[in-house]
Amino acid sequence: MHLKWSFNICMIKPIPTDSDEIDTKERILCVAMKLFSSKGYRGTSVASICEQAQVNVAAVNYHFHSKLELYVQIWKMALERDFQSNPHDGGVPADAPAEERFMGRVRSLVKRFVRPNAPSELAMLIIHELADPTDPAIDEVRINAIQPPHTAMRELIREMLGENATEREVLFTTMGVFIPVFGLGLQQQSVYRHYRQSNDDGKKIQAKLPGAVLRDAIQEEGGYEALIDHIITTTHAGIKAVRVGIQERRTS
Repeated sequence: MHLKWSFNICMIKPIPTDSDEIDTKERILCVAMKLFSSKGYRGTSVASICEQAQVNVAAVNYHFHSKLELYVQIWKMALERDFQSNPHDGGVPADAPAEERFMGRVRSLVKRFVRPNAPSELAMLIIHELADPTDPAIDEVRINAIQPPHTAMRELIREMLGENATEREVLFTTMGVFIPVFGLGLQQQSVYRHYRQSNDDGKKIQAKLPGAVLRDAIQEEGGYEALIDHIITTTHAGIKAVRVGIQERRTS
């Protein structure tokens, strides 16, 4: 039996049926988080936000001034929310051995982009931006989401490869950790989006696609932890192999 796709669109609680129960600004943020993360910036209209949040355009303009400023606020909210629940270091102390710090960071990365039901809101925002960047106005917040964990992982891998590693070896090895996880997240996002939009026949077709097979596998008992452990094992093995090559080059 497979779990249904779920998506918590609000930081605190789902949007109540009685619009008086929740502040207008928060209601806009809740709906905007859902729409921007699932459809991207260009795929989301202010009209659709207003319709689902049960507000008018004037309310959006009053609280956020523009669609772009609302989008920036959603990024900041997703960043704060994600970091609180899933710190980039995986909760591993900074003075722990490099291998333990690596495992913590990979675990955090996987939990950000691949989940049993759907990727995190931040992961979906990042995937949309990588595929279709929106506006230079959000460069700062976008960089704050992507650059720090990438830089920290790169420096950690440099430490693990040793002082004789070239910049290219460090870069390639770092990307060898990120790209597979991004790829899994992209597949999961695609299946999640199309699954919600498909009729029964479409869902049967979706069930045969790799992303759906992945979804089913990680929803099995112990499947999600098995995926995380597998990614940690394979990426760590890759680093060891590169390090051996570096050592052999040095002694040859």
